Amino acid sequence: MQWTMETFLLANVIVIVSSILQMATGVSVGMIIVPFLAMISYALVPVPIVFASLALTMMMAYQGRRHIDTQNMPQVGLGMLTGIVAALVLLKTVTFEYLGIIFGVFILFSVGISMKVKAFQLRRHINYSGGFAAGLMGAMAAVGGQVLALLFQHHPLASMKATLAFLYTVFSLVMLLVFYIADELNYNQIISGLYMMPGFFIGFALAPLFSQYFNPKYSKAVVLSMATLGALVLIGKSLAVL
Repeated sequence: MQWTMETFLLANVIVIVSSILQMATGVSVGMIIVPFLAMISYALVPVPIVFASLALTMMMAYQGRRHIDTQNMPQVGLGMLTGIVAALVLLKTVTFEYLGIIFGVFILFSVGISMKVKAFQLRRHINYSGGFAAGLMGAMAAVGGQVLALLFQHHPLASMKATLAFLYTVFSLVMLLVFYIADELNYNQIISGLYMMPGFFIGFALAPLFSQYFNPKYSKAVVLSMATLGALVLIGKSLAVL
């Protein structure tokens, strides 16, 4: 895509707002970033935004490193790797015109997952299957975070945020490596990711100023409502040009 000052500012405003919401609430807001960035250009999803988000997830993981759940990560991580490979195969078969619909559907699915409230204990088959779903959705549309949030929803907030940030970081690095090996990672995607990184740094710095004003009970509903609206608009826009 062709970057202009307008697209640079718009993309980074989207990233800043999303970063503040993620740090303040613990809710993964990839489902907000994706539909609005895809309205600018499908070329910004998934590789550029995954690359750019490393700026936030690495800082969050380091900040909460003492709270990371190391017991379940290996199984979830292996499932994620399998999901990434499956997504790469699927992306090679999807035509460009249908990307908006696919992104929108995945976002709506992730919203549905976020609304699911069910108590369960993490077990091997849940870790593997949840990791696979997160890897598939994350590599296809950068919205795998909600599956991971569902897996770790009963952890203390500090542990959930740190564990998810670490898993996002590992996922991003593995995904970029897999896409590079498969020749699906190019110079323009990296440049686009670098252009969006300032938004993550600014969001990380500003989040503490806003965290005190967020009520988790209502902020989650706001995030899901914004994601649903963005997904529906994206699907409608895609259907209109088919």
